[in-house]
Amino acid sequence: MSEPVLCERCHKPVRSAPARARRIGSGCWRRLRPDQRAAIRRDPFRVRAILARPAPTTTGQLPLPAEESTSA
Repeated sequence: MSEPVLCERCHKPVRSAPARARRIGSGCWRRLRPDQRAAIRRDPFRVRAILARPAPTTTGQLPLPAEESTSA
């Protein structure tokens, strides 16, 4: 049998085939940001670099569309 695949984030053995392909366990996968998941799906061999990226700094508030803004 081949060597077990370890999760790149928590270093525990990965069991499912999709998790082995992306090298991230299911529990850690759910905790990733959507942009990190998309980047790992595109290039699963750059997992370490993707996990090392800092989170984008935003206020969390979406801008109002121009037609909804109130102008007095």
